[in-house]
Amino acid sequence: MLKQTTQAENYQKLYNDLEGHPFGGVYQGIHPFLILRDPEIIRLFMSKDFNHFTDRGFAADEKRAPLSGHLFNLGGQRWKSLRVKLTPTFTSGKIKMMFNILAECAERMKQSLENTVAKGHTVEIKEVSSQYTTEVIGSCAFGLQIDSINNPESEFRKLGRRILNPSFFGLLRLFIRNFFPSFGKLFIFIRDTKLENFFLKVVKDTVKHREENNIERKDFLQLLIEMKHKDRADYDKLPRPQEGNLPNGETNLSPIDIELTDNLLASQCFVFFVAGFETSSATMSFCLHELAVNQDVQSRLTLEVDRVLKEHGGNITYEAVQKMKYMDQVVDETLRKYPPLGNLDRTCTKAYTIPGTKVHLEKGTNVKIPVYALHYDPKYYPDPHKFDPERFNEENKRQRHTYTYLPFGEGPKNCIGMRFGLMQVKVGLVSLLSRYQFSVCPQTKIPLVLDPTPDLFVLAKDGVFLRINDRKITSD
Repeated sequence: MLKQTTQAENYQKLYNDLEGHPFGGVYQGIHPFLILRDPEIIRLFMSKDFNHFTDRGFAADEKRAPLSGHLFNLGGQRWKSLRVKLTPTFTSGKIKMMFNILAECAERMKQSLENTVAKGHTVEIKEVSSQYTTEVIGSCAFGLQIDSINNPESEFRKLGRRILNPSFFGLLRLFIRNFFPSFGKLFIFIRDTKLENFFLKVVKDTVKHREENNIERKDFLQLLIEMKHKDRADYDKLPRPQEGNLPNGETNLSPIDIELTDNLLASQCFVFFVAGFETSSATMSFCLHELAVNQDVQSRLTLEVDRVLKEHGGNITYEAVQKMKYMDQVVDETLRKYPPLGNLDRTCTKAYTIPGTKVHLEKGTNVKIPVYALHYDPKYYPDPHKFDPERFNEENKRQRHTYTYLPFGEGPKNCIGMRFGLMQVKVGLVSLLSRYQFSVCPQTKIPLVLDPTPDLFVLAKDGVFLRINDRKITSD
């Protein structure tokens, strides 16, 4: 509550205290939480028996807080319908379609460091990564050239910082959600209206401009606009749905019956922005920190980057990035040590008895899956504080339970943007490593200290400082 340690570390302590037990309970405020430890039970909750745990327990009120109606917040039939609609926008083919945007942004990021490197300055690489990912998401989600790389004080970049540094009222809302979750929806009016109005206006203005001028771009927003038009045409052919007796006033609708309004589009773009820029930039900066500390890993990865790019004429292409298998291992190990979300939340939506036990969960019971703790459990990852990409070679992966590694969740409610996020990270890393070498400096914290302020994300406290050298100059 006092933000002295992160939520991830708090639940890691509880996880360790429950050693020898498959699960345990704790009170957070006045509400009990079930903490899961056993990966097989986690699999049941997230996949096999998912229909008992379909919600995350977050409040959404699309009338009073339009941006709350995004996929991460929604539950029940409305979540299911929206998930069905949005899944096709994150296929490999759609990501490949947007690849050039990522590559162009990564090139601008690489070029932006030239003066800094020439002067021999150290760099706070988290801010550099955030500028890159903000520009990518601004272009892919909103269709805007925001130039956050050359203009760190752009409106989008400032709003990104604002999201992660909540006001007093934002902290109050988080406190209510964490300690009095049943009251969360009553206090949803505690929100940042300036931020909300900005995103609503940007999306609505962009959609209107494209529709009136028949403009099409290869980006996420364009896919949503096309889906909106298709849905409207199909929707008009159907009889109006009747109200049912489902929870939360929902109707028994098929996916085609949930209309993609401009507000709903805006809320998807908003969560794409928040999750896309912050988690990816954090992963990039954590990875570069580990490469700076572990020069042998960086040398091996750089050799792979150089070799594969040479095979592709020196160009960063979709096919080139897909061929970098050691890059996959390095990023996977980064996500083990620093998962984007330290914990995953589920709420029991239908009474459930844990198989093989007499433990009965009533509807409304809150469940925590302590991802960070699982990733540091020496039973699954010996010497867990060591950065070792070999944990993720094919042989070692086969020997572990799948549900001991959950950087993007698992099951029907896994991260829908996983492929895009991974590609964004890898393109950024390939671009930087193709030109620069990273090493520690006096300001580098070893080990990194996690920031207790963010409620959801795992971030480094006080930034990630590194020294950067130009590989071309060094080799000459």
